[in-house]
Amino acid sequence: MNKELTNEQIELIKNNEWIIFSTTDLDNNPRSIIVLVSRVEKNRIILCNIQMDKSFENLKQNPKCFINAYISSQNDIQIKLCCTAEIYNEGELYNEIKEYEETNNLPEDLKVRSIIVANIDNIEVSEG
Repeated sequence: MNKELTNEQIELIKNNEWIIFSTTDLDNNPRSIIVLVSRVEKNRIILCNIQMDKSFENLKQNPKCFINAYISSQNDIQIKLCCTAEIYNEGELYNEIKEYEETNNLPEDLKVRSIIVANIDNIEVSEG
């Protein structure tokens, strides 16, 4: 199982910005949302929960999630990540994001409620 993104894959995801983030509740009802990536690292993707109420509730029930990054400008590459999520409402990473908000004077409706760290369990890559 491949659990680490290559530097090229990291750059593709960063430059693409938008990803599809999917969760399920305990009854296997799926939920997908398009979100901006806050940070991409070799073995995890960090998202900010700003307006993901249903996805957040799903993660509290079931930490398994799926991330799909589709990059049409690069031969229709899809980077598909099976992940296990952790939610943070405090700590160094959370404080770093909150500091960014304050420094950039973000409006109240764009303020982070929590940080979702999606730890990569498996990576699949396909090209169109």
